[in-house]
Amino acid sequence: MKKQLIILGITLCTACQRDAPTSQPVLALDAATVIAGTYRANLVRIPDVKSYPINGKTIMFQIERISPDSVRVKVQAPANGIYSPARDTTYNKVYVLTKPQGYYLTLETDTTQPNNQLGSELVIAPPVPPTTSPNWASYVFLPPGYKLGRVAAEFIKVN
Repeated sequence: MKKQLIILGITLCTACQRDAPTSQPVLALDAATVIAGTYRANLVRIPDVKSYPINGKTIMFQIERISPDSVRVKVQAPANGIYSPARDTTYNKVYVLTKPQGYYLTLETDTTQPNNQLGSELVIAPPVPPTTSPNWASYVFLPPGYKLGRVAAEFIKVN
């Protein structure tokens, strides 16, 4: 028992990070206000890393606040092979799930899959002080006819 306590103590001491960043991401009570804005596709990593615009096309989405925890999301996504969901869509009321890692928005579920797995979602990184607005988001979607899984595109906030 004594050895176990010593090992536990050593493990706890070595696990501490002395160089941890002094500014942590800040999550707001009114998540919808923080994430509201227009985002433009920056790059995609599947199957290779490519920067948008790809084939002269890009994806944009706009988030509008409805209430502190819900938003309207307008997606502009022209057909572009596996690099786009190939449709313009408006999601009129999307719940914003706030976690320490960021803001999560489930846009669609796939009812053909067990447990209604996600069809498409947005993940938005929380702002890091001194900024008050996020500058990065990930949009996960299933391109039409693509059978190898979902694709994630990275976005930057343009306003």
